[in-house]
Amino acid sequence: MNDRQLKTILIVDDDPEWREFIGDTLGTEYAIRFATNGDDALRVAQETGPGAIVLDVMMPGGKDGFTVLCELRKDPATRDIPVIMLSSINEVTRSSYDEEILATYLGYAPSVFLEKPVRPQRLLKEVAAVL
Repeated sequence: MNDRQLKTILIVDDDPEWREFIGDTLGTEYAIRFATNGDDALRVAQETGPGAIVLDVMMPGGKDGFTVLCELRKDPATRDIPVIMLSSINEVTRSSYDEEILATYLGYAPSVFLEKPVRPQRLLKEVAAVL
């Protein structure tokens, strides 16, 4: 077993197809946990201390991914967990979000910002890089 297999990745997405895609892609290399909303994401991150989090931005009800990112960064128990935001928000809003813009706007930046759809190899590469 290699060192990456010991790492747990928390996947946060309300879309079951995307959860399955991300889980199938990363599950070959890492242990996987899932959350379907912002409140669950924060709870699971605090309980398990994952090696990294793949976080969607647009989720119904409660906390969106931007709010989750800010709360993760404010909490000493989760502030250092790498966060990869994976979202179609740029396409939906016709805006352009990236790490630098989010750092300016929110005061916190994800480790990586990727747009959906993403190729499996790219996602694996980015997760390995943040770990």
